[in-house]
Amino acid sequence: MTTPRQEIELAVGFGKHIEKRKVDVPDGDAPPWDANSKFTVVGTDADRVDGLAKASGRAKYTYDINFPGMLYGVIVRATIAKGKLDVLEVDEARKMPGIAAVVLLKEVGNKVRFVGDPLCAIAGTNLDVIRDAMEKVRAQYTTEEHNVDFLQNPEAPVLDGDGNLIDAWPEHEIGGVIAGAEASHEGTYRTEVQTHSSLETHGAVARWQGDDLEIWMSTQATFGVRGELARALDEKGHKPASVSLHAEFVGGGFGSKFSAGVEGLAVCLLAREAKAPVKLMLDRFEEHTCTGNRPSSLMQIRAAAKKDGTLVAWDTRSFGGVGFAPGGGGVTFPQHYIAEVQKRGAHKDLVCDTDPPRPMRAPTWPQGYFGGELFLDELAGKIGIDPLEFRLKNDGQVIRQEQWRMGAGKFGWLQARNPKPGSPRDGDDPRYLRGAGLASARWGGMGNHGGRTPHGCTCRIHADGKVETRSGAQDIGTGLKTAMAMLTAEELGLAAGAISVFVGHTADPSGPAAGGSTTTPSLAPVIRHAAWLARQELAKIVAQHLGCKPEEVTFAGGKVGAEAAAKPMLSWADACKLIGPNPIETRGTRFPNYKGEAFNNGVCGCQFAEVRIDTWTGQVKVLRMLAIQDCGIVIAKKLAESQVLGAMIQGISYALHEQRLMDKRSGRMLNGDFLRYKITGPADMPPMECIMMSVANGHTNTSSVGLGEPPSVAAPAAIANAVYNAIGVPVRHLPITPDKVLQALAARRA
Repeated sequence: MTTPRQEIELAVGFGKHIEKRKVDVPDGDAPPWDANSKFTVVGTDADRVDGLAKASGRAKYTYDINFPGMLYGVIVRATIAKGKLDVLEVDEARKMPGIAAVVLLKEVGNKVRFVGDPLCAIAGTNLDVIRDAMEKVRAQYTTEEHNVDFLQNPEAPVLDGDGNLIDAWPEHEIGGVIAGAEASHEGTYRTEVQTHSSLETHGAVARWQGDDLEIWMSTQATFGVRGELARALDEKGHKPASVSLHAEFVGGGFGSKFSAGVEGLAVCLLAREAKAPVKLMLDRFEEHTCTGNRPSSLMQIRAAAKKDGTLVAWDTRSFGGVGFAPGGGGVTFPQHYIAEVQKRGAHKDLVCDTDPPRPMRAPTWPQGYFGGELFLDELAGKIGIDPLEFRLKNDGQVIRQEQWRMGAGKFGWLQARNPKPGSPRDGDDPRYLRGAGLASARWGGMGNHGGRTPHGCTCRIHADGKVETRSGAQDIGTGLKTAMAMLTAEELGLAAGAISVFVGHTADPSGPAAGGSTTTPSLAPVIRHAAWLARQELAKIVAQHLGCKPEEVTFAGGKVGAEAAAKPMLSWADACKLIGPNPIETRGTRFPNYKGEAFNNGVCGCQFAEVRIDTWTGQVKVLRMLAIQDCGIVIAKKLAESQVLGAMIQGISYALHEQRLMDKRSGRMLNGDFLRYKITGPADMPPMECIMMSVANGHTNTSSVGLGEPPSVAAPAAIANAVYNAIGVPVRHLPITPDKVLQALAARRA
């Protein structure tokens, strides 16, 4: 059924770039905000509504859920990288003291695909007795020759001694354009596997009450996981009468927690067999080796440009290291530079005997932007044009054009650049080289409305003045609860702290999985719509009391009333006393995004970085970073900045530190812990600044856009370009570790 719409004119854009455009707004939606809207709560530096609970330890994560008589679960995993399971005997383990349940996760005769492939799961009274029981599990295999390096796949391309792809390019007219161009360049770029490294590991607590299943899970998809587990249990002959899922606090996910995973199914089966609650949380080694990753990649780029820096052709081929399951290793290059040029791209995933990838913050993008943006700096160097000028010449995004200029001025781009790459700056110790780099960010993140069953949100106003806003979606640490409070408070004329927020329970209206930067743009319009409907209901009650029309009632500063009314304004508490015994309860609806002339489909951003290179040790130190980022109309400024700063920290980690090391003989990860798998720590973090740019886009009633992914796209590339500017030669392989820097310096001297 088509929703009736009305065409209205909105002021859309940003800063001085404001224009009037017409959009079709569904009947019944809240009046959309635009560039002329004035706010009292939205866009401010409100604190996290759950910040104190988290800082004080009162927040209950899945790890913190406990019940009387609760058991613990552990997964027994394969010790070989490739082969077939011939024998799996668990009878002795079942008989061990303190063991309550053992469930099989792999059948005899099935393939073993990587070290860590699940075989069975055991539940017992404590982890010590479970470890004893694990020793009694007997598994025998027929082993096969394995390979844990995607570049050793028979279909992998040929590389020379310097890591450059030397296979001939497939014939195509683009090759002729590049060969005949005024300037051209070619390069091979590579990235390593990056694990998710979330604060809270994967896992769940499961409790059956009769045929009703209740789960507490660290997940990014409350409703998706609930459905997944219901289907899987049905297939196993344990069809639940109902499944409810809790995820009020989640310690991060970054894309790895969309699925219940084998651990989610295992804990439900163990609880069913043991007839007791069971908690199963993965340890850090399992987290590194069995829950997916950002896959490795190999990219080759060639392109051509005119002498003035205008790109004319772009050709790429890329390869993704995807573990045992083909798929998920794609690479996304910065398309906004090459929208109008002749271009071609080819990609192939290469399997090997490791765990497969899972989505990770901007899946496929940081790899491609590292290669693409570094390549552009190299090409700009060949032409003899400043990298910023080169991007301004080719970037057709009007928002980012403004961001480039704003960021360059704020960062001091001309002063930060090393005018003689490979040489010390005037006044510096000759041991150290400094340089500056930049890179762009881009993402879609316009949200979704939930298809046939649109996402919803409940707003409830009680007679005692309390206000609740509820969604079954999860807050994985990004601040959804705070955004919900701020949107509701803005509509009702209250402070954000006056709103009680409830998330992460499937008994409440549905919300999307927390991925693709879609949570806020999917739910913000719903939350505001629910609050707007509740406001309308309260306005009717207050208007009857004051003797005025409902549309004359205003809500601001904790006061409710009407200037035209004979009676004075009411306090919020007094207005709510008129409600009576039954609270006002409304359910917001997520209407489809508006049709018409909305402004900018997605978000833009750019980042700048300055680094210092120790030429004796090869160590790279990031000195400072700056990000300019938009996300539609900014709802929670402090949280938005936090998202961007967090992405910059992860970008430093990806650019300089993170690398999975595999033992080729055993197929086992050698650094599956935080002692040996290096991630960015406090000593590695430079001064970082984020400037949020608010853009009214006219797509929904809030003009909100997702922010999780875009800032993570630019940071590694900006750092790589800064290293290039410092030492005068590109390091084309992430992470940029000291050995690679020293090799690059030696090659430059040679």
